[in-house]
Amino acid sequence: MHGKAIQVGGPKGQQRGEEGALKTLMGPDWYRLHPAVQARFLQEPAVDEPVLYEGVMEKVHCSKAGWLFAQVTRLIGNPLAAHRGRNVPMQVHLIKRPGRSGVYWQRSYFFDAKPFVVTSAKRENARGQLCEYVGFGFGMRLNTYARNGALHFVSERFFWEIVGVQIPLPHWLSPGRTHVSHTDLGHGNFRFTIAMDHALLGRTFYQTGVFHRS
Repeated sequence: MHGKAIQVGGPKGQQRGEEGALKTLMGPDWYRLHPAVQARFLQEPAVDEPVLYEGVMEKVHCSKAGWLFAQVTRLIGNPLAAHRGRNVPMQVHLIKRPGRSGVYWQRSYFFDAKPFVVTSAKRENARGQLCEYVGFGFGMRLNTYARNGALHFVSERFFWEIVGVQIPLPHWLSPGRTHVSHTDLGHGNFRFTIAMDHALLGRTFYQTGVFHRS
């Protein structure tokens, strides 16, 4: 395992923003990131001042098994795109909500006139680990590391959280080990890639594209 579980709890349980905490939490690994990646993840949106990234997903793919996972998870807020496409326009809003910890990531895929919107939130759990939540308490714990200047997030475990207690889900019930990377390309551009690989069903989802801050 390359990464480590991100601890984002401050003194006496004080919560810190995910992006602002990464420098401290990654330790020496932070300095292995490209400076442009560091600059992006040191920033955090202010309330009522979201950060907008725009770009094109060069490839959006899901397998037949992935499509089934996407249908089932519609019940918890459409966290998975049951679509396939090439050169799909996309917008990503980073949002800070009043009175709520963490940063909300709103991804809008323009497969057609009506966008397909996925919203998740990165914030700490009761143990101070970085998690990504989708809906109704479902989410995944994340590890992070730097490699060749790029920032990587890798799922450690999917869970269902009830009143602050996380109940681990069997790996076979998840869409697969999730690996997200953020790689700087220069001139203000970066590549975002997400892959999900199930131990029994193989690759269920894959997306990659190039983005810039609007």
